[in-house]
Amino acid sequence: MKISSLDVPQADTLDLVVKLLAVLWNDESQNKEKIAKELGIVRRQVDYYEHAARILGLAVIGGGTVQFTDAGKALMEATRVQDRRRLLKEAVLNTPIIRSLLRDRRPEELSQVVVSQFLREKSTSSGATIPRRARTIRTWIRDVSDFDPLDPSSLARKAAADANEEYAAYRGREEGPIHRGLKMAISQDPLRHLGERLTLIQVEYPFPTNDRADVLFLDEKKRFYVVEVEVDVGPHDLPGLLQAVKYKHMLAVIHGLSADAVRGVLVARNIDPAIELRANLYDIECKRVPTII
Repeated sequence: MKISSLDVPQADTLDLVVKLLAVLWNDESQNKEKIAKELGIVRRQVDYYEHAARILGLAVIGGGTVQFTDAGKALMEATRVQDRRRLLKEAVLNTPIIRSLLRDRRPEELSQVVVSQFLREKSTSSGATIPRRARTIRTWIRDVSDFDPLDPSSLARKAAADANEEYAAYRGREEGPIHRGLKMAISQDPLRHLGERLTLIQVEYPFPTNDRADVLFLDEKKRFYVVEVEVDVGPHDLPGLLQAVKYKHMLAVIHGLSADAVRGVLVARNIDPAIELRANLYDIECKRVPTII
């Protein structure tokens, strides 16, 4: 089911949401003209910020009444800046629209194009409102994060900062007994596990870059079929897919072939659908082999 456009924010400035709540916390009877003056916005924008307070799960405002939620009360009662920031961050990241967006996407993916496409596919928002709503979502994430989705260089720095940790996790999985068992089972019986009659060329196939593909086969059409084996691939686990893309293209360059003449394949017990969708964009096949180990 798509998320209603009523649950997609259109108020850009989180600080003004907090300021609105502070005004109402001290005097719930203030009308919209007074609130607009207090916040330095036009009257119609007050509706946007009341709407944002509801989406954030902080308060329900309407009909002349204000109902603060427990989260909203905690925010208003917090006296330390760091506590307020933490509570606001929790509210932003727990909104259904942002939680859905981030479930299958890494920070460096949050470009205007990607978030706009997400809104087209997952919400009832439409038309010219989508780019504006996408920018608002990205602004909210920026304001509670250590990176800026509106700045490509910030996204690149975030990816670089996370790279060592991701590589360490990847190496830990790659060198384990389950990975070795998967690799050997696939190499010994590709028909059973991959569903094709493949001819084994080599396990741990080396490249001049000192990379090694887990398994290299020829398929029945005499095309290279290069396999990257992972144990389990979650929605944010990119290293295995990156390896498959790299091996596919390195083989094509080495042998003077077009990229579509080489088959790159990501194999694991479980592969999250989000990774499979991304793999399809780069002509990488995904094979699940849950029954081996």
